[in-house]
Amino acid sequence: MNVRIKTLKKKIETKHTAFAISQTVYMHTRRTTNIDDLTAEEIEKIYNVFFPMEMSSEQELAHAKLQQNLKNRRSNILTIASRLGLKEPDSWDKFNNWMLTASKFKKRLNDHNLEELKELEIQFRGIENNYERSARTPGTKAWYHKNKLIPPSAN
Repeated sequence: MNVRIKTLKKKIETKHTAFAISQTVYMHTRRTTNIDDLTAEEIEKIYNVFFPMEMSSEQELAHAKLQQNLKNRRSNILTIASRLGLKEPDSWDKFNNWMLTASKFKKRLNDHNLEELKELEIQFRGIENNYERSARTPGTKAWYHKNKLIPPSAN
């Protein structure tokens, strides 16, 4: 570990409690609570959480545009998922499980960066096209869902 990283780690440890550090480390890594287990890049991210840098107005504008773009992409994905029945109005469970098991990147929607969201939106548009094609065939699961009918019993 280089000197800069050791200095960042020492500054974090002197200014904050061990509990606050462990909670923050777990919240950002989802794998450990020990700051000693982190990579240099992760320590820098944790340092920026505790000691955020001041941004210039141009950086703030660029950051705001990026956040708005991310929000729009997520919104598009959720809209498509709602139309497909992956996202139910009163529950996130089905959508979250689908994202962790069947999506391209196998992670939560908020954890995707802009490039990944673009690819994920392409995946959802493809699923939507397949759904629409399948919904034209009577008796399919998509046809029952689109026409808001209850599928017949398997018995």
